[in-house]
Amino acid sequence: MVTNLLKIEQVGKALLRIGIAIYIWSVVLLSFQFDKGKLWMAGIWVVLVIIPGLLLLHFKSPKTGVIGGIATFLFFLISGIVILSSDLQVNAVWQLIYLHLVKDILLMFASIVLIGESLKEIVRDKLTQPFPKA
Repeated sequence: MVTNLLKIEQVGKALLRIGIAIYIWSVVLLSFQFDKGKLWMAGIWVVLVIIPGLLLLHFKSPKTGVIGGIATFLFFLISGIVILSSDLQVNAVWQLIYLHLVKDILLMFASIVLIGESLKEIVRDKLTQPFPKA
């Protein structure tokens, strides 16, 4: 029974990791338009394409998953700040501002869960390594 529960947790975290990666890639595809005069936008685009890749590389290397999780956390933190400031500038309805912020805060919390999963996997790898031969 416990192993089934742990499998459910593992599948849920894998789906969360994949879902966040798809969300960030959809932000890239739906939000950014290429302009030859704005090279800095291309830089942001490249970073936002790489972050979900790092997050998904957890399955091969948990250390890379930690880096991806931290980058994802920072992405949602910056996204929340940018959305809050832009919503306040256009005098958006408070309910809309609240929904935007709650979404980013929940995704930041999810990033923390994924960072913890990657750190737990790193510790598990170190504990299960065979002792070196003398």
